[in-house]
Amino acid sequence: LCQLPVTIEIEDIRYYLNQESQQFSWQYNIKEIPTLPILWVPSPQTNPCWKLYLRHFSQQKAIIFPYNNTRLNDDNLNSEQAFIYRFTWTLLAYICLSILLEKAPNNLFLPMIRLHEGTHENPFPAEKFLANLSKIVSYLLSEKYLSTSQGFRINKINQFKIDNGLNSLYSQLPKHFSFDNIEPPQLAKLAIIVVASRESDAWYDSRKRRDRCANLTGEVVSISSLENGTIRLETVKTFSDNYHVRRLYRNPPILIDTISNLYRQGYRHFLYIAKAPYTSSLHITQTDEDEGLYFMSPSLIKELKGERDDLKLYPVFFDKYYVHKLKNFQSKSLYLQNTRQLMNVARDSKQQAIVFFNLFNGIEVGKGNKSDRFYNGVISYSTLLNIHSDVIDDNDIMKGLIDDNSLKNDILKYLTLFHFSRFEKTSQISLKLDPYENIIGDESFGALSVFPQMTETVEFNSLAFLTEVSKALMID
Repeated sequence: LCQLPVTIEIEDIRYYLNQESQQFSWQYNIKEIPTLPILWVPSPQTNPCWKLYLRHFSQQKAIIFPYNNTRLNDDNLNSEQAFIYRFTWTLLAYICLSILLEKAPNNLFLPMIRLHEGTHENPFPAEKFLANLSKIVSYLLSEKYLSTSQGFRINKINQFKIDNGLNSLYSQLPKHFSFDNIEPPQLAKLAIIVVASRESDAWYDSRKRRDRCANLTGEVVSISSLENGTIRLETVKTFSDNYHVRRLYRNPPILIDTISNLYRQGYRHFLYIAKAPYTSSLHITQTDEDEGLYFMSPSLIKELKGERDDLKLYPVFFDKYYVHKLKNFQSKSLYLQNTRQLMNVARDSKQQAIVFFNLFNGIEVGKGNKSDRFYNGVISYSTLLNIHSDVIDDNDIMKGLIDDNSLKNDILKYLTLFHFSRFEKTSQISLKLDPYENIIGDESFGALSVFPQMTETVEFNSLAFLTEVSKALMID
């Protein structure tokens, strides 16, 4: 046994409001965007969801996926039959939509609306599976079109829930933000690239870890300043591909090609956001930097930047923590970009990881009595210094994210607006604490795509499978 002395220090960090505030207005930019709804509705005709569809949606031009929402109940199918059911739905739903949309315009909006008979506490297994499937298919279709997915539980439906659900359904539509009495940003374009991965085929022998396959997923968001001072924000595309782990953190072509295509479109500044898979730890001291830094590995950053000196790549990690709000602030959205104070929070003596931005949305965490809900979420952004010095000039990171100047102010303003653009309610509008949950986290599309295979303890990654199907469908 080894005894190690440990000292735990608990420090009270306090934030205070100042008198500065900013106001803006936004509106959806939906001109010349055609829409084709896709409905996932339990049938037969005796089902209350189907009756609701007939009453409110049957006159609309839409694609309908009817299904038996009791099909996956425990007493109906064994494990092999359940896998065949899920696999068949996964394959046919995606292929059918791909064929139907073959000649559709690229600016088509595909809202996927789901009606659920089950409750949040006790969902029908088939409804839960098809809800996940609709999200995965929506994600894959967003590589070419604009697509989102939203469910409505009919047992407790009301106008408030309908409005919030529709706001969530439209959250990724292009938006225009306008400010009063504020200098327009000087940064013409910023691309936000979010990337993550999830294993799809694993050899459990640790010596063969690099032979495992993983599904890489990502999203590109564009923020640009228009001539009239308005700021336009839109989701450009999603992307996914499968690679062996040995290549995933070194030179995945789809990620390299995505940045190259954006560069050719005039983008020069890239906010590159990632999180280490399966862990919140960043192993900076590991010998194999590509393994320890994952998508921030020096070899991958070098491939992304290439020989383009005017390409500014800002590697960014994010995390969430919770604070105690001592006063009832009228304002719901707060930010902190005083780098000197934030560096004290990081307490990194080597200054390899520096916190440069915090966002606070003022929404209580948890359920129950209001007196018990006193914690509020904060999202914290950090970047790396002295790690990519051979690839990226640290002065570019200092200028873009840390030092006080107009470029940093523009980037952080754009990042804040991105949080607002993903808010999914109609009242008490605030910034969304985690706008990356579709790509990173336990509720990401990659996580939702996994379901049981025929063999016990084996799982099937349907997103990785459909990624291969998508590539096969594109072959002439």
